[in-house]
Amino acid sequence: MSLPRLYLRVLLQLGPELRLGALLVLANLALAVAMFAEPYLFGRIINLLTGSQIAGSKPTLESLLPLIAMWLGFGLVTILGGVTVALHADRLAHRQRLNVMSHYFEHVLTLPLSFHSATHSGRTLKVMLDGASGMFWLWLGFLRDHCTALVSLLFLLPFTLLINWRLALLLVFLVAIFAVLMGIVVNRAASLQERVEEFNSELAEHTSDAIGNIPVIQSFTRVQAELSQLRLVIDRLLTAQLPVLSWWALASVATRASSTLTVTAIFLLGTWLHLDDKASVGDIVTFMGYATLLIGKLEAAVGFVNQLFMQAPKLREFFKILDTMPQVQDRPHAADAGQLNGEVTFDNVSFSYDGKRPAIADLSFTVAKGKTIALVGSTGSGKSTTLGLLHRAFDPQSGQILIDGHDIREFSLQSLRRNIAVVFQEPMLFARTIRENLEVGRADATDAEMMDALERAQALEFIGRQADGLNTVVGERGRSLSGGERQRLSIARALLKNPPILILDEATSALDASTEQKLQKALEEVMKNRTTFVIAHRLATIRNADQILVLDKGRIVESGTFDELVALNGRFAALAQAQFMATAPVEAAVK
Repeated sequence: MSLPRLYLRVLLQLGPELRLGALLVLANLALAVAMFAEPYLFGRIINLLTGSQIAGSKPTLESLLPLIAMWLGFGLVTILGGVTVALHADRLAHRQRLNVMSHYFEHVLTLPLSFHSATHSGRTLKVMLDGASGMFWLWLGFLRDHCTALVSLLFLLPFTLLINWRLALLLVFLVAIFAVLMGIVVNRAASLQERVEEFNSELAEHTSDAIGNIPVIQSFTRVQAELSQLRLVIDRLLTAQLPVLSWWALASVATRASSTLTVTAIFLLGTWLHLDDKASVGDIVTFMGYATLLIGKLEAAVGFVNQLFMQAPKLREFFKILDTMPQVQDRPHAADAGQLNGEVTFDNVSFSYDGKRPAIADLSFTVAKGKTIALVGSTGSGKSTTLGLLHRAFDPQSGQILIDGHDIREFSLQSLRRNIAVVFQEPMLFARTIRENLEVGRADATDAEMMDALERAQALEFIGRQADGLNTVVGERGRSLSGGERQRLSIARALLKNPPILILDEATSALDASTEQKLQKALEEVMKNRTTFVIAHRLATIRNADQILVLDKGRIVESGTFDELVALNGRFAALAQAQFMATAPVEAAVK
C-alpha cells in the first residue's frame, strides 16, 4: 500500500466523524490564510510608515486604520480557529481511536481459527494497540498543525510571487532544496524503520509467550534463559533503531540550520534589492516573516512525514489484518435457523486445508435426532475437521452438510452456532468470575439455572469451596482451578446453552477416573434427546454410543456400535486391544 493511499485510508477511518473532521480542516485553512496574511499586512504598515518618513510627513490614522483593522481581524480568525481546533481535534482523535480498536477487535474475533493458529496473540494485540495509536497521532497531528503547514507550503507559498517575485524565487528555491534533502532523509529512515517494526513484533511475541507460560518457566528454571533471549531481541532492535534515530537527528539539525540560512539569505538579498530600488523595507520585513513562518511550517510538515513514515509499517500490518476476510461468511439473505431439531447429514463432504492433501474425503453419514455418534481415529484422521465443518469453522470444498434437511450454509452463522454447543479439550475459560464464564453459555441464566448446570456437571462440590461462590475470579485461562474443575465448568457452560446439538471434543480428558465416572453418568442423562458428537481417544468413554465412525485419512473405514466393531476384529478392535493393553480378549477387557 503506497504512502498516499495509506494516509487517505487513515483519514477515511474517521468514518462518522468525517463531517467534524472537514470542519476542522476548514478551521485550519482559515488559520493558514490568517497566518500568511499577517506578515503581508505588517510589511504594508512598515512601508506606509517609512514612506511617510521619507516624504517628511506622518501617516494619518485614516491610512493606517484599514491595515490595522485587517491585521486585528486576521488575529481574531487565528484565535477563533485555534480555539475550534483545540476544543475538538483531541476529542475526535480519542473517540475514533477507541472506535477503531473496537472495530479491529470485532473483526479479529470473526477470523478463522487458521488465522489465530498462525498468528501469535501477542502480535495481534500489539498490532491493534500500535495501529490505533498511530492513527490517533496522525489524526491529531493533521488536525492540529500539519494541515495548516501543508496548505501554507503547497498553496500559499506561490502567492509570494505576487508580492516580490525576486525575493519569492529565493524563498521557493531554499524551501525546495530543504524539502528535497528532507525527502532523502525520510526515505532512508523509512526503509530502516520497516526492520525496526519486525523486531518490535518479535519482542511482543516473545514477552507474551513467556508471560503466558510462567509455570513452565519457573518449573524448568528458565528465567535466566528467557531473559537472555529477550535481551538478544532487544539488542537486535537497538541495532536496527539507532541508524533511524541518527537520520532523524540529522534532519533536526538541518531544519534549524535552514531556518537561520533562509532568514539570512532573505535579509541579504532584500537589502541588495532595496539599495537598487527593487524591494521596499516592508517587502524585506514581509519575506523575513514568511521565511520564519514557512521554515517552521516545513519543519512541521517534515515532522508529519516523519510520523507517517514511522507509523506506516504498523498501519500496514493493522490494515493487513483488517483486510483479512473470514473464510466463512453469511450468504446474502441467510435465514435465521430458529430452534433446530438436530438431525445431521454429511453428504459426500470433502475438505482440504492446503488444496493438495484432503483432510476429509467423500464423507457421508446421517445422525438421527437425539442419537450419539462417536468419531475415532489416530491423530490427523479428520475427527476435529469433521466437527469443525459442522459448526462452520470452515466450509467444505464439495458436498454439503444438512441439519433437518437444510444446508447449513443457508443459515446465518450466529443462528447456526446458537444451536450447537462445543466442549473443547482445552476448557478455554476467561479471566473473569465463574458467573461470567457461565453467562457465556447463556447471558440471561439465573443463579438457580447456573447451579443446576453445575450440579449436572459434577461441579457443585468445588464451587462450594470457593469463598466467593459464583463471584470467584478464576484467573487467566482458569488457572486458579484444577484441570478437572476447569473442564467441569466448561461442561456446565455448554449445558446452560441447552442446544439441540452437542459436540464433546475429548471433554473428559482432564478428569481423574473417579470424577470422569461421575461425569459420564451425568453426560449420559444430558445427552438424552440431544444429537451428540463425541471425539474420544479413551474408548471406554464411548461404550454406549449409538454409532461409532472409525476415520483414517479423512475417510470412514469402519462404522457400527462398540460391540459390533470389536466383533469385526478390524482397526477399531486393534485400537481397543492396544489401549486396554489386554492379554485377555478385548470383549472381556471392555466389559
